Amino acid sequence: MTAYRVSPRAMIAGLAASILLFGVGCATGERVSDAPKADTAQHVHEGDESPGFHDRPEAQGPGPLPYTPLCRAAKCIALTFDDGPGPYTANLLDILGKEGVRATFFLVGDKPVHTYPDLVRRIAAQGHVIGNHTWTHPVLTGLPEAEVLRQLSLTQQVIQQLTGHKPTLMRPPKGLTDARVTGATRALGLSQILWNVTATDYHNRTTELVRKLVLERARRGGVILLHDVLPWTVPAVPGIITGLRAAGYTLVTVPQLYENMQPGEQYPVWATPAPPSTPKPHS
Repeated sequence: MTAYRVSPRAMIAGLAASILLFGVGCATGERVSDAPKADTAQHVHEGDESPGFHDRPEAQGPGPLPYTPLCRAAKCIALTFDDGPGPYTANLLDILGKEGVRATFFLVGDKPVHTYPDLVRRIAAQGHVIGNHTWTHPVLTGLPEAEVLRQLSLTQQVIQQLTGHKPTLMRPPKGLTDARVTGATRALGLSQILWNVTATDYHNRTTELVRKLVLERARRGGVILLHDVLPWTVPAVPGIITGLRAAGYTLVTVPQLYENMQPGEQYPVWATPAPPSTPKPHS
């Protein structure tokens, strides 16, 4: 398995330029794990949502989101997976390939990506969408702006090294964002992808409960949050796919769900109502 490196000297110079110019430094061929890590970084999980997450009223959104023509006509929902790649990701890719489903993966750049570079390539090769989930998974709203840029820039660089493409999507750890995070994501060309369906699978640690909660909470235009680093979550995916299809859902990637996503903008807007149904043309 190949190790990927980024020169500390090149990284510091690149990040200095990023901070001054809101650009992205160019990656070198040296090991990414040699990058300095912020002392303020802390690992938290999306399962630890703020109180009242499931109680947000559906009627308070600003209006319909810009769904693609496909998802204005179809009952779309997007599967997304955070924190990988990990030891269960290969099995998940097997499941998704067998079912003919494409998903969106938000990858953590430090240990997960450089530990499983072949899986990163496989995710891209199978047609899944790769998003940026920061370098060490800190809560970005607690960091200085320079560190927010560093967290995102390093992950952009290593994913581009492995796949040839920079992500255009990111997910802030714990779903927490603010004006500084928005400014950094806009500068780096990243749309902020949140979620409106979750099984809180870090807390609900059985396969059957994860499956049940996703199917109960599914909604048209939904973005489902799951974690492919959890041993009980990946086995729930076949039943989730079967149940969603039985309920009439079309499974899509996040870019297939939203039209003309803009850097810095958040999708979905919290509590936005599901898109109105489009009348079917006469046969």
